[in-house]
Amino acid sequence: MKKFKLWLGLFSASVALAVWSGGTGGAATIANSARQSPGADGVGFSPQEWTIINALSPLPHLPVDTTNKYRDSAAAALLGQKLFFEPRLSGPIQQGTPAEGQLGAIGEKGKIACRNCHMPESTWLIDIRFNNGGPIPNATALGSAWMTRNVSSIVNTVFYVHPESRAHWRENDGYSDSEWFDAQSEPEGPPVQNGSRLQLAHVIFEHYHDDYNNAFPDWSLDAGLANYTRFPATGSPYTDTANWNSLSPTDKEIVNRVLVNYGKAIEAYLRKLVSRNAPFDRFVAGENDAISLEAKQGLKLFIGKAGCLHCHYTPLFSDDDFHVIGLHIDTSLSPHADPTEIGRAANQALICNPAIADGDFNVNGHFSDDPDSERDGNFCSQGIPQGLWRTKTLRQIAGTPPYFRDGQAATLDDVIEFYDRGGDPNGTFLGGPKEIRPLHLSREEKQWLREFLETLTGDPIPGEFLKDLHNP
Repeated sequence: MKKFKLWLGLFSASVALAVWSGGTGGAATIANSARQSPGADGVGFSPQEWTIINALSPLPHLPVDTTNKYRDSAAAALLGQKLFFEPRLSGPIQQGTPAEGQLGAIGEKGKIACRNCHMPESTWLIDIRFNNGGPIPNATALGSAWMTRNVSSIVNTVFYVHPESRAHWRENDGYSDSEWFDAQSEPEGPPVQNGSRLQLAHVIFEHYHDDYNNAFPDWSLDAGLANYTRFPATGSPYTDTANWNSLSPTDKEIVNRVLVNYGKAIEAYLRKLVSRNAPFDRFVAGENDAISLEAKQGLKLFIGKAGCLHCHYTPLFSDDDFHVIGLHIDTSLSPHADPTEIGRAANQALICNPAIADGDFNVNGHFSDDPDSERDGNFCSQGIPQGLWRTKTLRQIAGTPPYFRDGQAATLDDVIEFYDRGGDPNGTFLGGPKEIRPLHLSREEKQWLREFLETLTGDPIPGEFLKDLHNP
């Protein structure tokens, strides 16, 4: 609360946008100057309210990630797109049946690609096998095994940048400090694709040799993997560990570099998955009829009485920070969720300790293209309490149900009811104190708030970035 009040007292619309994005907001400010007289916008936003509204739009230019010098490489993005659709990175299926939406039989390999949990046919790259608000167990994701969390949209996630520290945390629990580090976990994550980094190196050498060398000319496969058959077919610090441990430090470094570059290619692809031009953005830019009167009333609640702005105050509608909202995980609604998960506190050792398997993959490790970066926000020196979970973007929120980290809220109305009652009772969730309070919204106000949230859905992703281009 203190941080928000300080921020609110310091910024103007143009300054806030410049600080957050290095971009511009002046055009919207000028367009709105004629609408700042009472009633001109149909609701009567004050000049102070327009200052806040202008800071919420538009989305800025893509953030600059100096830790990945290939982030805007067309060749890297193309490779990332191909690998996004590549099922041969996956290992044996462990759980689930076809009736539950599993993609093969127990023990089958090569069935699960990134696209199976982030489905292009869903529009917003969510898993419509389970992200449908339907009956249980359709709440958490099913990869090689049941996961404990819902599938989030990956559209616009490149904009997750903390407005002060410039940190770029990933996942609901801040699992990793870059997109390229985060992407590395999918191929060999046991509940996700259940493959391994040695398997990934083989697939890339056998099927993406030229694509990889074009994307990463300074890390040619032929320099380290020319005799790739001497490497075991599978193995990582997590699975087939004997194979992995049989490698020399030099060979581990070669395979780890391929894994890192896989992640950097995926990041380059994710930077193509951007949606702009939501009705709300058009309204802020001066198109007064872009959103309804009810949505404008909902916007007034959003920046005022409903208190949403405390955590959703950037153009991404996320502060990219971590909070305790008081969510009790209800396993009757989401049976594969884990009520004992502690959130952000679980990841400090993973990110910060170079002695463990992934400790050197952080933004200050030697695989980073800017190891002197300060974008981690001094995370490794902080004490992290239990129960902190990230603020998720509200863009595309109307098209990405169900909600919360375990998917237990089927509709936006359910979410609004949760916040209106001030979260769940103390003692039913980990961490604290709870950072939200009852809102006491009327039925009509709740409808207005939902109407506003429905204006945050932008243009669909261009079809060229949703094509399955993976190599034979």
